[in-house]
Amino acid sequence: MSSKKDRLREGHLERTADEPRNAVISSPTVLLADLHEVQLERIEQVNERVRLFRLRLLSGPAKFLPGQWLDTYIPGVPKAGGFTITSAPSSSSSTSSSSEPPYFELAVQESPENEPAAWLWRPAGEILGERLRVRVGGRFVFPPLVKEKDASAAVDVGGENFGRGLGKVVFVAGGVGVNPLVSMLSYIADNSAANGQEDLVGEVVFLYASKLPRSGNLSDILFLDRITRVFGEGRVRGRVKLFVTGTTAAASSLQGAAGGITIAGMREMNGTSVEVQRRRITSADVEDAVGDGRDPGTVVYVCGPRGMTDEIVERLAGFIDSGRVLTEKWW
Repeated sequence: MSSKKDRLREGHLERTADEPRNAVISSPTVLLADLHEVQLERIEQVNERVRLFRLRLLSGPAKFLPGQWLDTYIPGVPKAGGFTITSAPSSSSSTSSSSEPPYFELAVQESPENEPAAWLWRPAGEILGERLRVRVGGRFVFPPLVKEKDASAAVDVGGENFGRGLGKVVFVAGGVGVNPLVSMLSYIADNSAANGQEDLVGEVVFLYASKLPRSGNLSDILFLDRITRVFGEGRVRGRVKLFVTGTTAAASSLQGAAGGITIAGMREMNGTSVEVQRRRITSADVEDAVGDGRDPGTVVYVCGPRGMTDEIVERLAGFIDSGRVLTEKWW
């Protein structure tokens, strides 16, 4: 078995060699394509640690499942990068109602030791307009590509209709582990009664653990604005709970900006009441959000740092079927 250091030396393609790509994953409505040519057309600095990239598709529309990533081939960089798609599948589809050209969106954390990420963190003027090649891959998706062990389950997990009629989806995000989950959330929002569709799920609970940016502003936490907006607009029913850690200086900045209100408590964001806790997320928090794990209509997605993920999955194993707890590990 390879050591952690050996795994870190490996490139994205080596670490994900067993993951499906191209036409390996299919459904009645989705078939993955081969390499696509894209152009880097927009860069947004979300906070001091994360940049948001828009890659316009030059080779026509593409389809993917929410939660998947892109093999990213950059000219002059010997190893391909692997970056999660953070946009909804509708953004890259020819059926999108938007007037914008099809695109992929990526959120990339600064990582000087990762060559593809380091390239994407070069000065914007040096890389805007560059053409890259990308390929969709990965099995950490919504709806899940798993089978429920209980044949009497009311929900057809992994079947053609899975996703509709789910009682509850619990998303557990840690740091940039939010990336695949925000694509899934956007997909659920796109397929909701508020958008003239049948609701995919009855309730979504979004638990998000993040460091507080140096600005001290909750709005600078990656995708928090987007997450709260879909709940506030009524496109997703459920609740959001935020667990914040960070420097004392950042916390003081937030406290001052809030007129002396401490960070813990309820905050209103985009019409959504967000419970904010100034501490790390625990497995007990997740267990409380899941509730009765015997309900076959409950599915849990966990994506975050290794320690957090392992602790939560181990706790959930005591009362919920493992086929309904899905994780993505990039280490």
